[in-house]
Amino acid sequence: MKKVKVNEVREHLARYLSDAERGEEIIITKHSRPIARLVPLEPASSKFPDLSKHRHSVNLKNKPLSETIIEQRDQERY
Repeated sequence: MKKVKVNEVREHLARYLSDAERGEEIIITKHSRPIARLVPLEPASSKFPDLSKHRHSVNLKNKPLSETIIEQRDQERY
């Protein structure tokens, strides 16, 4: 973890962004007080859950999907 003054970050932003990209954490200071932290971004996760297991568990029994969903809601399986 590095501590760097605001002015230094302004002058060499690309360098500190590269450091963060490589996994380093940088604390930005102003008048020797920490004011911000530059950290690597965590890999983006999917906003939506994987529904493949659920899809395979739905048994349509030769009925329209809408009927199956209504039945499952009535049974509180959903």
